[in-house]
Amino acid sequence: MNTKKLVYAALSGAASVAFVFTPAIASTESGASNNQTGADSYNNASVSVSNDVNITQGNTLVVTNSISINSNTGGNKADKNTGSASISTGDANASVDVSTSGNSNELTLNLGAMGDPSASNSKTGADSWNKAKVDVDNDVDVSQLNMAVVTNDVDAKANTGKNEANKNTGDASIDTGDSDVEVTVSTDVNNNDLTVDGLGSGDLSASNEKTGADSWNKAKVDVDNNLNIKQGNTLLVDNEVDVCVNTGKNEANKNTGGEPSIDTGDADVMVSLDTTGNSNEATVDASVDGDWSTSNSDTGYNSDNKAKVDVDNDVDVSQLNNAVVTNDGDIHANAGWNKADKNTGDAQVSTGDTDVEVSVSTDVNSNALD
Repeated sequence: MNTKKLVYAALSGAASVAFVFTPAIASTESGASNNQTGADSYNNASVSVSNDVNITQGNTLVVTNSISINSNTGGNKADKNTGSASISTGDANASVDVSTSGNSNELTLNLGAMGDPSASNSKTGADSWNKAKVDVDNDVDVSQLNMAVVTNDVDAKANTGKNEANKNTGDASIDTGDSDVEVTVSTDVNNNDLTVDGLGSGDLSASNEKTGADSWNKAKVDVDNNLNIKQGNTLLVDNEVDVCVNTGKNEANKNTGGEPSIDTGDADVMVSLDTTGNSNEATVDASVDGDWSTSNSDTGYNSDNKAKVDVDNDVDVSQLNNAVVTNDGDIHANAGWNKADKNTGDAQVSTGDTDVEVSVSTDVNSNALD
């Protein structure tokens, strides 16, 4: 009797799609100017650009994997035979591969070019009041949030033993094959990647030129960037792996004549549990590129002239992670517990090797901000 059995189970899931979004705020050529204003006049020129962007990327993932696998070539009997009895089993191998990935957010944000905002008062009249203003207001809120609950329950068995050759009148032999189980469980979820590629670009200028006597002139460019970033992950992982491999528990008892023998194969177990996730990565460029200039030239007698460029960047970044990872394993490898009792001839028992290798790796809750 010689049998070989291989049982293989694989489960791989990308249980949540990855979000990739690249918004850009449109640019505009913005300018405000008062030119050739009359005496004693009141002049107000303004441009207001307001961008309000709210982006939320959120994933909820619940995965339950329950796998039971049994590979067996043992449990054979050759009893009460008149003459010799022989049992030879093949190998029993079981392989389980469970992979879970998901809850991934990726965002590239570019506030874009503002154009070339300019505010100017030129050739204003005597005793006139002139105001030119460009106001650019960017309010951006970005949230990347993930919630994952992953449960893996694996029960794997491989057996070539538990054979019996008892009460025979001739030689009795039991020769078992190897018993191998390999279990790999990997979880990689909850990953956020955010890139902010600048808070705008443009040449900003404010100027007063050839202002009238006793005039009041104000030119201003005001850029206000408010950026709020929140990255957060919650991860609950429960891995429970039960493995039993056996080539032993064989019996060659009460045989008359001959030399009973038991020769078992190797019993090997390899278990790998790898959990990664809860990763936040943010690369934030909070600069406003361009040339800024202010000037007052050829101003009139007793005039009041003010030219100003004002850029205000307010950036708040929050990266939060919470993870609970539980790994529970019950591993058995056996080539022993064999019996060769009450025989009339010489009895021999030779067992194979048992080898158990367990690897548990957890790498979660990492934040990177550049």
